[in-house]
Amino acid sequence: MRIKAQLLLGIAFGLSVSTVAYAQDAPDTGTAGAESDEIIVTGIRGSLSNSAAIKRDSNAIVDAISTEDLGKFPDSNVAESLQRIPGVAIDRSSGEGRFVTVRGFGPAFNTVLVNGRTFASDNQGREFSFDLLAAELISGAEVYKSAQAQLQDGGIGATLNVKTPRPLELGGFKAVFSGKGLYERNSKNVTPQLFGLVSTTFADDTIGILAAVSYQKRDSEVRFTQNRGYLPGSSVGPTATPLFTNVFAPRNQDAGRDTQSRERLGINVTGQFKPVEQLTLTVDGLYNKFDVNSRVESLGSWFEPSSYTAATIDSNRTVTSLTTNGVGDLIQTSNNRFVKTRALGGNLSWDVNSNLTVKLDASWSKANDDAGGKNYFTVIGIPSQYTFQEAVGSGFPSTVNYSGDLTNPALGRTHIALRTGNDEAERVFEYKLDTEWKSDGGVLDAVRFGLVNTNRKKSSQTIATNSNTLCLYCGYNELSQPSLLSPLNLGSFLGNKGSVPTVFQTYDANAYFAFLESPAQAAARDAARGLAPGTTAALLAATNGFDAAVQPNSFSINEKVYAGYLDTDFKGTLGSMPWVVNIGARYMHTELTANGQQQQLLDLLPVLGDPTIYQGVFANGGVPQATTQKSSYDYFLPSMNIKINLTDDIVARLSGSRTVTRPQVRDLAPRTNFDVLRPASLDASGGNPNLKPYTSTNFDLSFEWYPSTTTTLSAAVYYKNIKDFIVQTRSNEVFTIANAGNLPLGNGITGPNQATFSVRRPRNSETATVRGLELNAVHSFTYLPSPLDGFGVALNATFVKSNASFDQGTTVTSFAVEGLGNSYNATAFYEKDGFAARVAWNRRGRFLEALVTPGQGGDPVFRRAFEQVDMRASYDIFEYAQIFVEGTNVFNARNITTGRFDNQVLDYVDTGARYAAGVRVSF
Repeated sequence: MRIKAQLLLGIAFGLSVSTVAYAQDAPDTGTAGAESDEIIVTGIRGSLSNSAAIKRDSNAIVDAISTEDLGKFPDSNVAESLQRIPGVAIDRSSGEGRFVTVRGFGPAFNTVLVNGRTFASDNQGREFSFDLLAAELISGAEVYKSAQAQLQDGGIGATLNVKTPRPLELGGFKAVFSGKGLYERNSKNVTPQLFGLVSTTFADDTIGILAAVSYQKRDSEVRFTQNRGYLPGSSVGPTATPLFTNVFAPRNQDAGRDTQSRERLGINVTGQFKPVEQLTLTVDGLYNKFDVNSRVESLGSWFEPSSYTAATIDSNRTVTSLTTNGVGDLIQTSNNRFVKTRALGGNLSWDVNSNLTVKLDASWSKANDDAGGKNYFTVIGIPSQYTFQEAVGSGFPSTVNYSGDLTNPALGRTHIALRTGNDEAERVFEYKLDTEWKSDGGVLDAVRFGLVNTNRKKSSQTIATNSNTLCLYCGYNELSQPSLLSPLNLGSFLGNKGSVPTVFQTYDANAYFAFLESPAQAAARDAARGLAPGTTAALLAATNGFDAAVQPNSFSINEKVYAGYLDTDFKGTLGSMPWVVNIGARYMHTELTANGQQQQLLDLLPVLGDPTIYQGVFANGGVPQATTQKSSYDYFLPSMNIKINLTDDIVARLSGSRTVTRPQVRDLAPRTNFDVLRPASLDASGGNPNLKPYTSTNFDLSFEWYPSTTTTLSAAVYYKNIKDFIVQTRSNEVFTIANAGNLPLGNGITGPNQATFSVRRPRNSETATVRGLELNAVHSFTYLPSPLDGFGVALNATFVKSNASFDQGTTVTSFAVEGLGNSYNATAFYEKDGFAARVAWNRRGRFLEALVTPGQGGDPVFRRAFEQVDMRASYDIFEYAQIFVEGTNVFNARNITTGRFDNQVLDYVDTGARYAAGVRVSF
């Protein structure tokens, strides 16, 4: 019986709770005790037993997960399985695990490998999107928490190695087919998910071929409210007679839904040839296509501080309620992703003799997200007055009392319209030589030597077609066409945790673009604004086909890494206690060429009818100039791991190392971008190609007890001292403008011909320490009488702290480590006589998500504590077939982010529960 299932448990037992480590796909080497050579366990217990073997046998501190059977991963998503490991937490996209945080260090601080190789990513930074890989294609994943010289550098948090199955390791003929229907609670839709794998060997097991295909479709609906931030130091109310000064003012509130069609196709093909026992050649390829078609429909309420007519504040000087004159914005936007990932690799493993092994590996991978120009942001507004009320308890803020009729299509007025989006691309070539010499005995046990060359090119191109349409119609000056608009009813919204209008107008964004770009509407704009006939048509024509390659947000980075390592193992006994000492060092040299685009600001102009925004005037018609800068750096990275078997069942470990994480790629581009051109917030951002890597000195101490094959108890403490921490600092920078519109002083205009922007740039400037405790317990109650002997539990908890925590009392730039938070997991399972059930509970405590608001305001973003329950049950109806049911986020937990103070609710997101039922057949 090989089934998975997750069973809910409260984490509260005596000592705290502890860690579970699901195992990688590896042979069951057993554990100490008489039963280790006699009991063979499979399914959930087999996975946990393999986990214990991986953890116990490693010279470093490692945790792992694995399939419970071929093509059968513990969860439907690799990231969601990784979160069961102590110290691992995840971030989700539309309810699916996407990014992984380890020991409080975010996704950019972790090196992710696929079959030991660097893998291209579709993101602007170094973070890896685990939602690109179908879980069924994966045989296991290892999480290395302490460093070894032979491991790829770049991960201060951890090094994660995701593995795909190999036909010669499987042996013989294997086939797996599964299918299920997935039901989404929010969208009420059912979609298919299919998987097939065939692996065979022939020619006396000297040739092996494996092919696997996974197809998944989801129709998801994400319901949300969203605030772009609280503006610190604001004056609200009329400029001459403000209601309050120096307050935190909410920027806006959008409320709506994001309906997404998510379609994923994954293909993995592997061939192996073993002409002689000493030589194995492996060639593998991976293809993934992941399309997310998104349509976001929302009602936006903009709170311009100078337009407040009434307000209240609390003791933290946060605006808790307000009334404002403004516009109810009918917003259509999108969050599309069109990702293709391809990878090819070849590996030659040669046992030269009984002592020496040589491995050669070459790989290529490429990832593209072709969403450039395929996303959009559009607004039609209805003039209105409305009120805002802060969130109460666990709810979201309310925006009510609209004076305008949000259901009347004749009241719509034209505003923003922009086709935009980024084309993201990364290409990686990597070449590796690894050698290992094993001694025939003595204190020196093994020597490993290797060389690595990794060539990475990452580019990001912002594409904005018909770019001046963005503000050509800004100001709500012209009526839209009533036939464009149709009614939208959001229905029951977010469990009635707040109050927002749920019935308003929506429209098709493409029809809106066609209307704005029509000759009739261009002529209407000329007439309404007293312009010469043809003026608007000429402006539209001038912006058609705007070159994506010269957009100010575009950049490309070429990075070449050359590294070599020497790694040695020594072993012996101390009395009756066997010990192993691993000592090694890695040297790496990095060469960087950074390319960016730089705009020159000439002026800020007022926008007729809209006092909340300025229009920028840039040199060279807005076309930025290319800039290039080169840099390089070298680092020596020593490491040591000590392992001692205190008894047959108890292992102690001590490790120390130096590790690095390279700067985020997007931070390296030599550029300055003018991000927000609004009187309440003139914001810009820039890159820094001279950034140095983060460097960390690490120490780990752990104790592990393995009383049986299905029981593990462990505790680990760790300490990291990180230097050259890169901080996104804000400072005021003055830019000269012509001021042809005679803008008065104030609202960012600090002189007759100058505008002062708050500019955010990354710099190496801080040191931080992080310390943590990981606890772990895994136990099966096999000693109980039947049928109770089928029960088991796996518990874990991670507690983490840092000396760099956010100071709520200051509004100037401060320093804090993002992502740090406690995490807890509890899994209970039952597995017996062909039936299996499991419920898993995961909780991630409150943590600082971003030191600087990604949108406006520049204040921090915190994510409130989040907990989720997942379930699975299955039954073997025949020897080779089983039926199963699954539930993800069955209690419909919501993700909530806040600003500096907990009542400053920013995002309130409901991704809904998911349920599936299906059948699996294996031969």
